[in-house]
Amino acid sequence: MFPPNIDPQLYSISAAIIGAVISPELTPNEAVSVGNWLVLFGDYLLAYAGQVTLINGRMQTNQSQDNNAQMDSIINVLKRMECEIENLKKKCS
Repeated sequence: MFPPNIDPQLYSISAAIIGAVISPELTPNEAVSVGNWLVLFGDYLLAYAGQVTLINGRMQTNQSQDNNAQMDSIINVLKRMECEIENLKKKCS
């Protein structure tokens, strides 16, 4: 699975080392082009993950609200049943 489960500092340092090793092989224009591509790649991943997180959060909130509405409905039915039972008790007394 990528990225691997490695120490965050080592993971970050590896990016700096790879950049330092590759950069002398590139012209300044090539370095700008590759750098911009990598930034766009990262921005895309962030935007995608953020939107997925937003949608999932909304779905969980909606499910929670649905569950609360169902619980409220059940409680109301139970209260009405309790009242009916009390009314039946009074009639029988």
